Amino acid sequence: MARGSERAGHGAGGAAAGVAECEQLDPIDAAVAPSRRVLVTGASGFIAGHLLPRLASRGHRVRAMWRGRESLERTRTPGIDWIEGDVTRPETLAAATFEIDVIVHLAGSRASTPQASLEHVNVMGTRNLLAAGLDGGVQRIVYVSTLGASPSAGTYFRSRFEAENQVISSGMEHVILRLAVVYGPADHFVTPILEILRRLPVFPMLGDGAFRLQPVAVEDIVDALTQTVERPDVEGGLYELAGPERISFANIVRTIGEVAGLRRPVLRLPDRIASPVTRVARGAGLGTPFTREQLDVLRWGSVLHSSDNPLRSVFRVKPLPFRDALEDYLAGSGNPGDGPVRGASA
Repeated sequence: MARGSERAGHGAGGAAAGVAECEQLDPIDAAVAPSRRVLVTGASGFIAGHLLPRLASRGHRVRAMWRGRESLERTRTPGIDWIEGDVTRPETLAAATFEIDVIVHLAGSRASTPQASLEHVNVMGTRNLLAAGLDGGVQRIVYVSTLGASPSAGTYFRSRFEAENQVISSGMEHVILRLAVVYGPADHFVTPILEILRRLPVFPMLGDGAFRLQPVAVEDIVDALTQTVERPDVEGGLYELAGPERISFANIVRTIGEVAGLRRPVLRLPDRIASPVTRVARGAGLGTPFTREQLDVLRWGSVLHSSDNPLRSVFRVKPLPFRDALEDYLAGSGNPGDGPVRGASA
């Protein structure tokens, strides 16, 4: 159960009970559910890039909301209707939510900027989207939150918790998914680590890297998200989803290096030099998946605090081991956007 929250698992009992007899079975390849009109926010992001083709391939009518700042090439994806919109600008949301059945709300921010605070994007943005959805007759919202969301945590986690409250109190059908670190092709976790391993003779790590994570493959999250669109029995649930293993950050870096054939010694650095290291790395054009702020997020929202993983017990998905999934992705054989959904109800 997430730190600081008594809400985790709310609503999950009915769905879990409904699949209890199936838990010993292999996940099923379900038939395509009746078509629904789905709006995906944050559509230019990593998870959406894998979710959009999955929803379209299952016959859903998909509208992808983006802020229009990326390449127009994305808007030519077959079966997906792209629309410009911004959760912080309420006037852009009526058109996006018009004639939509389900919203999958992926848009959000991990850090405040001079233009927009976490409160403005994560909390007020979610409130704006809910208001537009209710006005437009949207039936359900799927809110993608983060493992560790809590009123007693740091600013980022508080903003996610407050956004969850907005969803729960809205009166709209809802499902909330709190996700551990998600990885896969074109991600923002493994990919920057790989880039550093390729470009530097050592991997600079702030602290000892002993804190544990429970990384989850994007393919598994896409399976669960698709089910939240299609299954009526998961409504009202708050589910915390993670991978099958608790792995230290240092071992994650080591595993990525081994799988990619880029074994590098680790250079451990004290936290107090986080800012200078970050400036040097950015000046060299490197990503920095090891800044103090990023590690603080990982350290707080790192692992499940319950032996139950709803990814398996509710969504009937057997989470992929980190090394196995990584080998597939780096070999180019993993394509999370394709294929049937494991465990979804017809």
